Amino acid sequence: MITLTFWELSTESMTFVRGAYFRICADATLRGPDNAVAARYSGGLWQVARRTHRVLECRTALYLRVTGADGQRKRIGPYECLKVAGGDLFSNDLYLGTHAPRESQPPQAHIWSEIALLPEV
Repeated sequence: MITLTFWELSTESMTFVRGAYFRICADATLRGPDNAVAARYSGGLWQVARRTHRVLECRTALYLRVTGADGQRKRIGPYECLKVAGGDLFSNDLYLGTHAPRESQPPQAHIWSEIALLPEV
């Protein structure tokens, strides 16, 4: 089971979402195993339960199944933790890639159209 922690923008309180796996989709949604929308990403922030959150974190070991702009998929990891902020994904201080490219994105950045968060096998 994966537990995602969202840090609220104004109060720094936390919102937890649990599921067997999650997907950050090309339509800027975070979806769980039943394909229901758990969160929406817009303007650099996550909307969860009618509240705005700046960061999504997971402290469970994860693999990522990423789909690039060219449609190719690959599985990477495991990562002992994951932080998603401002459209970018990090494990500890290591930059992994982005799900929300910006104009100022470096040309060598890994831009992914879909990211599945999968439990360690």
